[in-house]
Amino acid sequence: MAFFLLLLVPAGLILPFVFAGRAVGVPARAGGPRLADSHVWLRTAGFAQAAIALGVYTWGLLHVTGAVMSAEDGGTNSIPIPPCRTPGWEQRAEGITGYRVEYMPLRFVCETDDIGDYAVSVPGYVNPVFFFLGLGAAVCFTVTALDSDGSRKQDVTRA
Repeated sequence: MAFFLLLLVPAGLILPFVFAGRAVGVPARAGGPRLADSHVWLRTAGFAQAAIALGVYTWGLLHVTGAVMSAEDGGTNSIPIPPCRTPGWEQRAEGITGYRVEYMPLRFVCETDDIGDYAVSVPGYVNPVFFFLGLGAAVCFTVTALDSDGSRKQDVTRA
């Protein structure tokens, strides 16, 4: 699990900057903001939303990575694992059996044998922001792709 996080976190730290660069570069390649058409602005919006969505997801991954590192640390005072010590943990300390990481939705889950599993460590806004901005980016790219296919067919029939 920790190895998978070691792959995701560096990618998550790089990709938002790649998408942000694309968001800035698309109107620049079109001749500037004044010459940009709706396709350019939709692609720019899609890349900007993708950059923010990946940045927020990476922020959540950093929280999960910190929780995993804290859970794997061991040593004195490591039972129950520190990330699972939420308010009221003293009552359920003996029931905490382990943890797992879920990537969709992103969360660090403390497993218990008596009261049910519960999620900790990831800020509450990470998953909704990632979902809605990712959906917005997908819609922008889909509309641009579908519209550009239709305009290409019209250009071919005119020639």
